[in-house]
Amino acid sequence: MSSEIGSQEVRALAALAVEYWKICRAFERLIASAPESQHNRLNSQARYAGERLTAILSENGMAVVDFDERAFEVGLAATAVNADDFHSDDDLVVERTLEPAVIFGTTPIATGKVFLRKAH
Repeated sequence: MSSEIGSQEVRALAALAVEYWKICRAFERLIASAPESQHNRLNSQARYAGERLTAILSENGMAVVDFDERAFEVGLAATAVNADDFHSDDDLVVERTLEPAVIFGTTPIATGKVFLRKAH
């Protein structure tokens, strides 16, 4: 794989990582509706899938970053889908990451999407 930030391979791996992350998150939410007797097995599968994503990206100098419960501030590699619901002087926290950012080395190559709430 080309190791340049703008290469087609890096952009494709970043896009795939975002989609894989979203599927993992959806799977984790669905576990709650599964029979209790299956929770341990399903949680193990979800954990393994997340670990594999982390490992594969790491081998290529990349990482996914979610922002759940982080303060929302200038410089965060994420766009808020509900930013218009707040005033510029509100202290905001990421309630939920809708899409993670993808970082190559120290450079964001895919910006995340988040849903905000006021800090308490």
